[in-house]
Amino acid sequence: VNASILVLAAASFYRTGHQDVAEIESAFHLLGRVLDQNTASALFAIALLASGQQSTCTGTLAGQIVMEGFVSWRVQPWIRRVVTRLIAIVPAVAVIAVCGDKS
Repeated sequence: VNASILVLAAASFYRTGHQDVAEIESAFHLLGRVLDQNTASALFAIALLASGQQSTCTGTLAGQIVMEGFVSWRVQPWIRRVVTRLIAIVPAVAVIAVCGDKS
């Protein structure tokens, strides 16, 4: 997913002659000018959601291997998924609630 974001951005920026993108915020704003703002927002939202889901799946699989192989702790798959998703989501929601943008 991250590689596809890079390829999309590189192709869009190279085609239009913009090679001075250094941060994700500047890439978003420039992509909003190359495409329209709504399309850029939708593409970034979908890409970030897919990237987050992939990271969570990787963490879930790693947790399964640790629990089953090293700790010898067997749990039903649905319980493991709920617990690992909550471990990933609760701190993020808490930080957003406390430190998020107040606008």
